[in-house]
Amino acid sequence: MADVGVWDRMQSQVTRRKFIRALARGTTVAACLRAPRVSAGGAAAEFYRGKTLRILVGSPPGGGYDIYARLVAPALAQKLGAEVLVENKAGNGGLAALATLLTRSADGLTIMNGSAEAAILSQMLGRPGVTWDATKLNWLAKLASAPKLWFVGKTARYASVAAARQAPRLTWSATGPADDISDVQAIISYVLGLHSKVVVGYRGSGDMSLAVISNEVDCGLLSADSALPHIDSIKPLALFGAKRWRHLPDVPTLREVAALAADEIWIVDLREQIGEAQRAMVAAPEVPADRVDYLRAAFTEILTDPAVIEEGARTNRELEYMAGGDLQKLVADLMQAAGPRLPEFKKVVLESYF
Repeated sequence: MADVGVWDRMQSQVTRRKFIRALARGTTVAACLRAPRVSAGGAAAEFYRGKTLRILVGSPPGGGYDIYARLVAPALAQKLGAEVLVENKAGNGGLAALATLLTRSADGLTIMNGSAEAAILSQMLGRPGVTWDATKLNWLAKLASAPKLWFVGKTARYASVAAARQAPRLTWSATGPADDISDVQAIISYVLGLHSKVVVGYRGSGDMSLAVISNEVDCGLLSADSALPHIDSIKPLALFGAKRWRHLPDVPTLREVAALAADEIWIVDLREQIGEAQRAMVAAPEVPADRVDYLRAAFTEILTDPAVIEEGARTNRELEYMAGGDLQKLVADLMQAAGPRLPEFKKVVLESYF
């Protein structure tokens, strides 16, 4: 008979997974109904009026995070009565911008559109240079999330999942360890038994894609919405996500193209959970609470504005809004999601394929 303590822990983990998915996918309508509206008065409104607000982005111009930042910047400027500038600061898998955020004045005039995934992963894994506590950052809103797309070039040596599984050595492009790309590449390699080598040092999605298209590396992986502009130059192999993506309905998920071993599915489940928190606006921990609330209310109005939503859809950058308060809770829960399997998770995503 199974040990009662083990059974209780298993039940707790199942409950946690259900909670995370419900929180990530089911809060949008309720959040919109209860969210405060932006007020023209008050100290926070007066503070922002006529000022310059900067949105840090941890990748070069033209990447996914940059495009989303520029999508919402005009509406944010109008809401705040302020000038809004996008400031690109690439480096360390996008995390240099987050480190920069923490060195700027905590007055709410610098925020970041970044990867909540990468912030969580880097802290969870104890990466060098982590100077933040993801649970204490002020999460303002989730903008979007999309599955990851595994792809190869049109003239790739290994042009199918079956061929990749037979390859004596398979190379991938990434910006750095735990950058929310290389960790998924490592997990795919682990569950499929690939002989992979993750090559780091690329500056962003454009460089990573070009490396694959030119056959400098064998495989690439990006958020599907970042890969979509390159779709005529790449060959999709599989999606890393719980379901197919409507923009690429014929591309199967990883679970559809390969039977995953029962004792390895946990790591796919875990990483998919972390992926629920993806592109997000965030402010430093010490920003005054009234300014955080004001920015959260502004993003609620912007990210539920039909005109902004339509503009995003027109460029295949759909908005998937989550309120800042709900995202704050999700991040806190995800920080604990690995539980006792954290050492195994760390070994796979940081040590096995670099």
